[in-house]
This record gives sequence, C-alpha cells and structure tokens, in this order.
Amino acid sequence: MHDSHEHHHGHHEEHSHEHEAAQNTDEPMETTRLRKMVEHWISHNEDHAGSYRLWASRAREAGYREAGGILEEIASEVIEQNKKFIAIIQIIDSSK
Repeated sequence: MHDSHEHHHGHHEEHSHEHEAAQNTDEPMETTRLRKMVEHWISHNEDHAGSYRLWASRAREAGYREAGGILEEIASEVIEQNKKFIAIIQIIDSSK
C-alpha cells in the first residue's frame, strides 16, 4: 500500500514523498526501500540546510542578526540528524 502525497516546503520545485506501509513479506525489498528512503532523507536534509544557511545570510544582511543565527543553528541541527541517518545505512549495510 502506498500513501503518496505532496509536501510543499516553499522550494521552487515541488516534490512528493511516498510513505510505505510496513510489510515484511519481502524483507530484501523492504531493506532496499528503507535504505533508499534514508538516502533520500539525507539528501533532503542537505538541501534544507543549504536553504537555511542562505536565508541566515539574507536575514543578517537585512539586519536580523539573531534570526540569522537561529537559522544557522537549525541548519547545523539538520546536518546532525544526517549522522543518525548515516548510522542507519551502516546498520543496514553491516547486516548483509
């Protein structure tokens, strides 16, 4: 079962995400899907972090130094999340 819907994040390009229902009938396929989703989330986070950093710079240029600092912190937190996603990939890869 697929539950597809679009997320609008204010990007110039819209994209959709598929959310897979848990089905353990074909474990290798589910493992492949899980790994692909984690890779997607890493990429997605990197895109968001870049956008946050861009807007942090713009906020500072507009005189909103504190807001720019908060955006920088958020970007760093998103990149930290990726370390956990990378750990998931390592767990998947080590179980093969």
